[in-house]
Amino acid sequence: MGETLGDLGEFGLISRLLERVPVRGDAVVVGPGADDAAVVQVGDRSLIATADLSIEGRHFDRRFSSPSDIGWKALTVNVSDIAAMGGRPLWALLSIGAPADTAVEVLEQLYDGIAEAARAQGVLIIGGDTVGADVLVVSVALLGEPGSAGPVTRGGAHEGDLLCVTGALGAAAAGLALLRSGEDGDGEARALLARFPGLAEAHRRPIARVREGRAAAEAGARAMIDVSDGFSQDARHLHEASRIGGGLDPDAVPRAEGVVEADAWMHARDPVHRSFALNGGDDYELIMAVPPEVLEAVTAAVAPTALTVVGGFEFVQLALEEDGGGWDSFKGPR
Repeated sequence: MGETLGDLGEFGLISRLLERVPVRGDAVVVGPGADDAAVVQVGDRSLIATADLSIEGRHFDRRFSSPSDIGWKALTVNVSDIAAMGGRPLWALLSIGAPADTAVEVLEQLYDGIAEAARAQGVLIIGGDTVGADVLVVSVALLGEPGSAGPVTRGGAHEGDLLCVTGALGAAAAGLALLRSGEDGDGEARALLARFPGLAEAHRRPIARVREGRAAAEAGARAMIDVSDGFSQDARHLHEASRIGGGLDPDAVPRAEGVVEADAWMHARDPVHRSFALNGGDDYELIMAVPPEVLEAVTAAVAPTALTVVGGFEFVQLALEEDGGGWDSFKGPR
């Protein structure tokens, strides 16, 4: 048996598959695999394009999310990719796969959630497809346009820039962990969910920071990415794309309400657990590189959403630490 998806991992597979298809052209400004979304030039207009697939049992569980929650999130995660480039979402193509015995009411509620998210972000649903499938599948392709600052990529950071993040982190991953354990009868998990209802809500209905992304770009942020895979991993993508190493103070990373308590609960069950805020995904906050001289302007632009400085971009000589203490640093290629 040859290599498997498990051998390559998601990013290794993407790199391998892209070698087999045409990916470049005169109109392609930002191609596949390099950023949160692609950017193409159509006449005198730039468009941002992204797509995402949500599969039942892999990306959502109907025990914990209503059909409308699933629809809301399916569109929102794509909107967040546009937000991470400082853009505005405009048009979506929506494809649904569902088993033949799916109640029509479920699909109507799914579309209600999509419609709610679309109205909140000014998105129009302009087409798509519906097919039979073994499980519920939601696929969204989204087009948008850059803001006045143009598309902000992951690779625009300069040495000396500050590493910043909007909002607070860890709620979505903590919420999902608590929901799963609560379903299995963990009374403490249920108590934490009752005490901090925002944790489950963050998992079910994330918020895309579209306004903040455009405002930060216009105020001078030079690189951005959204927190989908986890803060530590996504911050590293910024450093790698910009070819600059950097430092991160884990204690400075802002935790959402209830995340510290959820970390303590999880650590008691899994001693190797580190941090929902650092390693959990699905927060959809924005990590950005901000020049020190415009930090005040960017902070004011994204307000009332908080902006926190958590590290910086600099060439350093230490390997990335994994113990979560002190400053985590890694060397970037010159």
